[in-house]
Amino acid sequence: MKDRFTITISDVHGSRNFSFNQLVRKFALFFILFIVLVIVSGGTVIWWLNQETVNIENQRMEAQLSFKGELEKNQANYLLLNDAKQKLQSELDNKSKQIQFLDQTLQGLEDLIGVSSKAETPVRDRVKLVQLSTLEKRIMLLDFPNGRPVKNFKGLSSGFGWRIHPVTGKKEFHRGLDYRGKIGDPVLATANGTIEYAGYHKRSGYGNLVIISHRNGFKTLYGHMSKLRVKTGQVIKKGDRIGDIGSTGLSSGPHLHYEVSYVQRKLNPVPFVDWNINKYDEIIKRVKGVPWGSLSQAVQNRVQMVEKQLLLRDVK
Repeated sequence: MKDRFTITISDVHGSRNFSFNQLVRKFALFFILFIVLVIVSGGTVIWWLNQETVNIENQRMEAQLSFKGELEKNQANYLLLNDAKQKLQSELDNKSKQIQFLDQTLQGLEDLIGVSSKAETPVRDRVKLVQLSTLEKRIMLLDFPNGRPVKNFKGLSSGFGWRIHPVTGKKEFHRGLDYRGKIGDPVLATANGTIEYAGYHKRSGYGNLVIISHRNGFKTLYGHMSKLRVKTGQVIKKGDRIGDIGSTGLSSGPHLHYEVSYVQRKLNPVPFVDWNINKYDEIIKRVKGVPWGSLSQAVQNRVQMVEKQLLLRDVK
């Protein structure tokens, strides 16, 4: 009976014997061992999970504290920015009131001296206009192109802009004004200056051509003349006769071609033709891209320099 074992259980009723196979015994031992291993493993897992829970909780608390710190920092920055914004807004409101006051004052001065301007005109140019005296205005009207380049106005045959060329029949951009007239009618300089070119210019098609260089970057061009009355390098005054209307070069009939440019940029001559002492400020509104404020300042500086020289002469 080596493969069996007996268990005896005794009580008040007597003894009972239970006989089992050795295989059952081994199974029982293995089962008990398995239960012990499960309990140990479960305990280990429970301990590990508990440690992980503690670590996660610590990390959560650290993250919460960090977020709270950043939130408080951002709130403090927001308060600082809000204070700065309110301060800037207050300064902006004050500046706006000052600008409004200055604009009203400037408008009053403009009304007082008879200068009119629109809201879109730069304040700097408006201030310079107000500061200009009648003498300074007249100096500008002597040095910068203005008025008609012909003595006898008989109308225009072509304006500034796109057109069909009367000779070539091609569409082209006409960069000036064409004045009607008879051969021999006087052509006049529209401002003081120096003759930059006077001669026959075949390549341009302008025939007998005169180019006058004026102060501060302005130039005027006079083409198709029948006769030239000036020479290159000659200094001329506004109103001087520089030639006669003709039909030389690429021309369909007697007329004067007239252009105005500022620093190599062709300008519409019409506003300059209309420019005079009574419509002095209109040129600023009609001609863009010309620094009228700095040009006015240059004229003022010239007048002030002359006034100082006269004062010094009187003192001597």
